[in-house]
Amino acid sequence: MRKSIAVISSLAIALSVAGCAKKGDVNLPDPTFTVDKATPSWKVDKEKANLSWYINFDWFAQTWGNDVASKYITEDTGVSITYQNGTDDKLNTMLASGDLPDIITIDGSSPLIKEADKFAIPLDELAKKYDPYFLEGAAKPETLKYFTRDDGHIYGYPNFSNTKADYEKGGIYGNQAFMVRKDIYEKIGKPDMTTPEGFLSALEAVRKLNAKDELGKPVIPLGISIFNGGSEPNGVFNRTLADFIGVPVLTDDGKYYDRYTDPDFQKWLKTFVKARQDGLTDKDMITMTKDDKDARLTNGSYFAYFASDVNGETDALSLWANEHPDKVYIAVNGPSSTVGRKTALPGTSIEGWTQTFISKTCKNPRKAMELVTYLVSEYGNNVMDFGREGEPYTIVDGKPVLNKDLLEFKQTDPAGFEKKIGLTTHLWLQDSALLSRQMGLSQFPKALQQAKQWTVQYVVPQFELAGLNVYLSKESARNLEKINQNWSQTVAKILNAKSDAEVDQAMDAFVKYRQNNGYDKLVEEWNKQIEANKKKLQ
Repeated sequence: MRKSIAVISSLAIALSVAGCAKKGDVNLPDPTFTVDKATPSWKVDKEKANLSWYINFDWFAQTWGNDVASKYITEDTGVSITYQNGTDDKLNTMLASGDLPDIITIDGSSPLIKEADKFAIPLDELAKKYDPYFLEGAAKPETLKYFTRDDGHIYGYPNFSNTKADYEKGGIYGNQAFMVRKDIYEKIGKPDMTTPEGFLSALEAVRKLNAKDELGKPVIPLGISIFNGGSEPNGVFNRTLADFIGVPVLTDDGKYYDRYTDPDFQKWLKTFVKARQDGLTDKDMITMTKDDKDARLTNGSYFAYFASDVNGETDALSLWANEHPDKVYIAVNGPSSTVGRKTALPGTSIEGWTQTFISKTCKNPRKAMELVTYLVSEYGNNVMDFGREGEPYTIVDGKPVLNKDLLEFKQTDPAGFEKKIGLTTHLWLQDSALLSRQMGLSQFPKALQQAKQWTVQYVVPQFELAGLNVYLSKESARNLEKINQNWSQTVAKILNAKSDAEVDQAMDAFVKYRQNNGYDKLVEEWNKQIEANKKKLQ
């Protein structure tokens, strides 16, 4: 998530106001039962509690208690949840006032993470006092090690934390894909689009085909993920294109690698510019909104769609696929290295996506800890994802399998499934690797399954890059923000360039800009974090 300089500054102000609360100043009453490291405490503690859980995403709109999963979780743990959502501004206000929700979930890349000791009770302290099973049997050992700070404490626990052990077990999927409309792809002879020449030739063939979308308009040869508001800024030009063409993330000696100036990346960037110049891309590529993009996918308006976030296209791709099963979007090998590198798509790494904390103002930290332990454990994940055996699912070959009608509902109407059933949708402490091993492709809507399967052969871990921007100094964080803004402006200039010379000129200006804005210091701090990650992962 990109943070503006103003947001980072306001976070610092809010935390300084809230900073009077230091670790160790929270009174934790003794439990009323005997804790046992071999038994999760929710099994013996029958007290009930109503807790508030704040999710720091304004798009989050889920409720608790109306779906199958949350009902079962409350029955087991005695904990009912009132979800809240919001943005950094709302969170800043709560931090400044000291009036915090009981549980807080924020993006794992947020600068708030490094200040967690000011607003969160260490999970290791809570676990030792109330629920040692969290440390002994629920949480992943590698994840605990990674999230243990220099002070010896663990403040937040992630969702989607995939460890080396998870990668060794397999079943981890990527979330990027180069997708084409199957019917048009076949009509133009299933061309090889892995080279710049083949890529442009295929797009030109689509234009000559004069195919129409659902609205009777000419099909646009190429579209990409939106530039603003998506999970990856600048469409596919922050990392997705580089991942597809195998641009390394580290140098041969294990240091940070500058992917933007890589010659192969630049060659493909100029290929996209040529496609723009020839009228083969969406004219609104740079300014398009999410609604615009969704409408194009829903109407089959693109031949090729380069997706930086396949999961984020679930509803639009599902609507199109359900109505046009013979025209579905499928993943194929798209832009590839011109110098022999292999495609390397990042699977979720050890840092996961978000982190969840128990706040220092939590009205019942014991029950909050029991809930966290429950949701992190394999049993809790099974309840979140499948419900209870014999009701929504049965065991087949040692794995839980959703009943056929529910599985069909999930795969064809993901939005309706989330609202009514909720299984696999309470994400905030979910073990995605466990779910992948249990459900495989059937966890995904039908419209995504082929694309997800396509990613498996290319997924690689990038553990060394975990949390790269979280622990930057304030100066480097400000400089990174400015450099990122300049890169966004540079990408827009490049895509609208009239010649390769204009592309080179824009790149030269970007390199000079970042050099004048603390880039060397930024890289130095990144390399320090890379080394720290390597030590934690040993």
